[in-house]
Amino acid sequence: MKGIHILIGLLGSALCWTACSEEGIQGYSSNAYIYFNKSINDSTEFSFAYEPELTEGTVTLKLNTISKLENYDRAFSIKFLADESTAKEGRDFAYSDKDWVVKANDSIAYINIMVKKNAAISGTSVRAFFEIVPNENFDLGLIKNRKAKVVIADKLSQPAWWNDWHLSSGLGVYSDKKYALFIQEIGVYDLTLKDDGGSLDYYTMRGYVKLFKYWLLEHPQTEADGSEMRVPIIG
Repeated sequence: MKGIHILIGLLGSALCWTACSEEGIQGYSSNAYIYFNKSINDSTEFSFAYEPELTEGTVTLKLNTISKLENYDRAFSIKFLADESTAKEGRDFAYSDKDWVVKANDSIAYINIMVKKNAAISGTSVRAFFEIVPNENFDLGLIKNRKAKVVIADKLSQPAWWNDWHLSSGLGVYSDKKYALFIQEIGVYDLTLKDDGGSLDYYTMRGYVKLFKYWLLEHPQTEADGSEMRVPIIG
């Protein structure tokens, strides 16, 4: 009898763990779910200000799945939320392809969106929202990751990765002039870490910041208010 009680307890714990680990995707009967890699709170940005000669570029959105691997391609669908967006399809962006699939024996997928430089975004930015549409292959995944936000800009602005750590221990206080110099001299404009959906590891990111600090030591600069431009990173 004691063994039965232990077995029941273990089964109950397993069921609880499964329910807790799928928080946010309850209410769907499918065994396959799809969701954007970034939550709606984390936008994907593209700015033509980084490379003024560009007239178009590509934004890539990554999607993850919760499902077993299948030995065939599985189509999925998204839609543009025009009523929630300030961007306009055709003017500000276009889809590179609409044949979106999760490839056979894979669990991730990518959507490429071509963004366009035009007079409407000169000196400003627009936002485009996209939403996953459930189909016969996939139900909706995590609630906060069912929509994606893309910001298309033609101006410099403080990027999302320029966070509290940078303010105190990295590049320091943000300014358009500092950011422009950083891009010009280092040739990098995105320091998003892998843990945040980017491509850089922590030490590579620190290396870029240190390079800029050393450049400033040899080429002192001032901010718009006349104060010395500083980079607080140690090392």
